[in-house]
Amino acid sequence: MYTRELRVLPSDVSCLGLIKLRSLLNYFQDTASMAVENLEGSTTELISRGYAWVLVKYEIEFLSKLPALDEKFFIRTYHDPKHAYNSLRIFEAVRPDNSLFAWSKTSWLLIDLAAGRPVKPAVHLPELLKQDCEDIEPDFKEIIKMPESYNEISQPVRFHDLDYNSHVNNAVYFEWIFEATPIDFMAHELKSVYANFRSGVKANEHVKIQVAKKNPDENVFIYNVLRENVLKPSASFVCVWN
Repeated sequence: MYTRELRVLPSDVSCLGLIKLRSLLNYFQDTASMAVENLEGSTTELISRGYAWVLVKYEIEFLSKLPALDEKFFIRTYHDPKHAYNSLRIFEAVRPDNSLFAWSKTSWLLIDLAAGRPVKPAVHLPELLKQDCEDIEPDFKEIIKMPESYNEISQPVRFHDLDYNSHVNNAVYFEWIFEATPIDFMAHELKSVYANFRSGVKANEHVKIQVAKKNPDENVFIYNVLRENVLKPSASFVCVWN
């Protein structure tokens, strides 16, 4: 298991003094890249070999209060690249006393950039089997279908939303749906998020974010992120709030 020590910096915190969701998710993604750098190379080296990773599923559970400014914490991660075309990865975010405050499971596809299609990670990057591997169950929670009645907002894609591949970074989607949620963030805490990603959003686009409450008695919200003139969502989410 690969472990990385971190500290919550001033640029990482919200007005509540706790680490922002986007910062934490970026730390997860960067830690995954660092964990396999000696196996598959850096991000630029992987692209030069003709490959790129694409996120397809994400689950994250918040088990206790997020760390505050100047707090130290650790991210632990391991992976399971043996699920045909999918490679699974677990993230555990823990405090120095080893108490778990966030847990996440993700599923990725390895894309052959020349062919424009997914390939099997264990075949094309066999080095991944050499380190930090553990069995991971491939089950993911299903996304709830969007009801007929929902609210919709428009969101422009900004320059700094894009990653190295010129697509919207996965952490940005979480920030979009966070801001589209019609509740008071001073009074509610995020408990869990489930996400499916189907296609990338690029520069100079606007997206529509559909949001609806699952039912009046629960703080469970459903979201679709759609590109303009595209009927199927680029990404779908379910968020549960305390």
